[in-house]
Amino acid sequence: MSLLMQDYPSFEIVFVDDGSSDETFKIVQNAFAGNDKVRVFTKPNGGKASALNLGVEKAAGEFVVCIDADTQLKTDAISLLMQKFFVPTDNTNAQVGAVAGNVKVGNERNMITKWQSIEYITSQNFDRRAFDYLNCITVIPGAIGGFRKEAIINAGGFTSDTLAEDCDLTMRLHRKGYIIRIAIMPFLILKRRKRCASS
Repeated sequence: MSLLMQDYPSFEIVFVDDGSSDETFKIVQNAFAGNDKVRVFTKPNGGKASALNLGVEKAAGEFVVCIDADTQLKTDAISLLMQKFFVPTDNTNAQVGAVAGNVKVGNERNMITKWQSIEYITSQNFDRRAFDYLNCITVIPGAIGGFRKEAIINAGGFTSDTLAEDCDLTMRLHRKGYIIRIAIMPFLILKRRKRCASS
């Protein structure tokens, strides 16, 4: 529901069910029936990369924001991401191809989730701020990342022959000459899946 509360003036939500074996598709389809902002698709199971590629294909906008199923956003998250696509850069010929979101663990309940929170703050969020100045961000996180749709297509989309499709795409965007930025959003929350948060 945090997606529907975004303050960005014009957006759509594309939900892709990757062939789940439970009732996920029907539940989401019924929950958002009649909501013009939400479009729901299902496909045979093919993994995260293929689901992301279908979402990108179905998206009508020039820009897409990809998030994980367990990501919750502050109301200004999309607006802050989008601003970075239009900030002037030193290289006037290069376009910003992607913008990394800033992620915070939202369920620090045990030692694993507390260590994960430290990891996100230091090795991801803190490092990316420094890497932004040098245009050497290596990963647009799967939890939240904004992309120029054309850039994803030019780079060949998300690939399924890797365990890190987000890193793989980010590196291919660099090779294509795109600039990669970070949006400073200090309170984005990522609720980690239960397998990471068990006590």
